[in-house]
Amino acid sequence: MSLRLMSPTLRGIAAMIAAMMLFITNDMMLKLATQHLPVGEVLGVRSVFATLFVLALLAFTGELRHALGAFRPKVIARSSLDSATTFLYVIALAVLPISTTTTIYMAAPLITTALAVPLLGEKVGLKRAIAIAIGFSGAVVVAHPDPATFSLFAILPLIAATCGSLRDIVTRGIGAHVPGGVVVLSSTIALGVTGAAFAAWEPWSIPTLAGGALIVAAGATFAFGNLLLVYAFRHAPVQVVSPLRYVMVPVALIYGYFIFGHVPDSWATIGTILVVGAGLYSIQQEAARSHKADKDAKAREVEKAREAERAAATAAPLEAAPIESAPVMPPVASPIPAAAGSAVATRLSPPANDDAPPAKVTKGGAPQPAAITRECPHS
Repeated sequence: MSLRLMSPTLRGIAAMIAAMMLFITNDMMLKLATQHLPVGEVLGVRSVFATLFVLALLAFTGELRHALGAFRPKVIARSSLDSATTFLYVIALAVLPISTTTTIYMAAPLITTALAVPLLGEKVGLKRAIAIAIGFSGAVVVAHPDPATFSLFAILPLIAATCGSLRDIVTRGIGAHVPGGVVVLSSTIALGVTGAAFAAWEPWSIPTLAGGALIVAAGATFAFGNLLLVYAFRHAPVQVVSPLRYVMVPVALIYGYFIFGHVPDSWATIGTILVVGAGLYSIQQEAARSHKADKDAKAREVEKAREAERAAATAAPLEAAPIESAPVMPPVASPIPAAAGSAVATRLSPPANDDAPPAKVTKGGAPQPAAITRECPHS
């Protein structure tokens, strides 16, 4: 099926799945690269290539003129949190199995829900609170808290998930006038600066051809993955595309088994099921709550429209009532016939005669009318 024939929701779903595949592929390539190169160098160089890719895409889409929006305060705050999220996650990824790191990080949506209560004033029902507790329990199970096998690096994905949740909350405060590509550009620049800062105590080395190819490919997958993520959330409902983030978990298991030879034990499997199940349930509850809120809002609008119609119907008879006017008196007939009246008027008012001589003035000063020389027709 052609993309043009697909509905916006289906295009959003396809974009979300593709974004998750690119993200987990980026993680796989970063894990391979960090086996031979320092984490700061890998992220710094990757961010340089990612920035170039994003700039090229912004120029292609005509959004490059908005590039200065990457330095807005809220965008910078989001980029700082994104840098902390990425560095903590990649450090854990370099040490832990990719499936373990990915599964623990998948608790981020649950943490976002929990943090939205004190930071955004949102309400969380009992069912969602239970789902959050179950999801955290699953993350703890995956982390293997056994003192004999526990690694402090297992805490890093959970801290990264917390930073990622704060990043998502800050993202809600960024206005829609800032293009998504500009937000991604800010993140890539911040990651590049942070990676360069790591060179102060972590010496860099020249990567091999294979290592350099992995870093360049990771930069491309990171940039395109973020752009597809923005596209997905702009073309499909959030409650539809959000559960698709868990596509990363089975793909991480596949990469871990076939590329790194890691087989998850029973505890990791149980924890993965708990985290994914709790996350999906929490998203479903959020979708139901949003649907109910939208339904109630539409019902209120319909009720307001009906009240307006009733008010208009009540006022209509008053406006349509005729206004009583004063009776019109019939004209009073003149007692003098029209012809006679005309004759009388003619006799009383002499015709105008421009050639008549001026009136004579008598000795007493009273004017004497001149003699009428023209014959009156009714005389």
